[in-house]
Amino acid sequence: MKNFLASTLCAALLAAGSPAADTPGNALGAHKPRPGAKKVQLAARAPVAGQPFDDREIELYLEAEGRKLLAANRVKKLTFDRANCPLRLAEPAGEKLTWPVVAARAEAATLVLGEFFREGKSKETHFLVAAGAFVIGEGGVCVTSQHVARERGSRGLVAMTRDGRVFPVREVLAADPHNDLLIFQLDLPPDEKLPALPLALAPAPVGSAVVVMSHPDDRFYLLTTGTVARHTIWREAAGDQAFMAITADFAKGSSGCPVLDERGAVVGIVNNTESIYYDDDGKKKQMDLQMVVKNTTPAWLVRKMVTAP
Repeated sequence: MKNFLASTLCAALLAAGSPAADTPGNALGAHKPRPGAKKVQLAARAPVAGQPFDDREIELYLEAEGRKLLAANRVKKLTFDRANCPLRLAEPAGEKLTWPVVAARAEAATLVLGEFFREGKSKETHFLVAAGAFVIGEGGVCVTSQHVARERGSRGLVAMTRDGRVFPVREVLAADPHNDLLIFQLDLPPDEKLPALPLALAPAPVGSAVVVMSHPDDRFYLLTTGTVARHTIWREAAGDQAFMAITADFAKGSSGCPVLDERGAVVGIVNNTESIYYDDDGKKKQMDLQMVVKNTTPAWLVRKMVTAP
């Protein structure tokens, strides 16, 4: 039985067996105090580029800054009616980079997404750390997984950079619900520029090295390494879905985050995991976990959503 983790896609993907990598509703349950540890007073502190931070304080900071934008009416409910958008994409570097350079570029261009939402008929606006995204255009054009942004009751999203800048998500530029992809525009101040990542021009070969910069269970900006394991197609009534499996780790909270090759180009977007048990009746019985297959959406699918400017 597949390991279903994303509440947004659960109904749509249950038949296909495609669990998303994060559960937004559980995102704030991370980092329980160690047994016997004394409680400390946490503050909303911005992350500083190149410096360590407390994940719990980052959550408080993102919510505090996001609520300022919400109060200023700058956080908007999103619509998903466009399938493509005109955009000039950066070309990948021709030479190989050192992995520390790839990691630094990935960290600078990866975002933490926060979502404001209401439950049922309640008028109270809640906040949660939704997942991740990454910048592909220095003017604030970004990519994530669509299930990250299309929660029922969502009132809008905000995004935080590694150096602590927080911006509202202004609009969706293109959406591909079948391949679970979203291109969106941040609401940046005039002349503001963000570090951006290029998209790979071709699928990454099996066996090639990759890294993932993601936020597993609110452990922000965690780098994992691995290789491309395989490329696969899932046949569905709505059409075929392409996935690239990798051996680099990721978990809930990582959806929408980038997978990069040794040239610093994005080759995939974190999407879902499949847990393989030795004893599995396809219903409730799951015993002896043997392997977790980690599926990402190939970056070439994002290129299909972009037209020439």
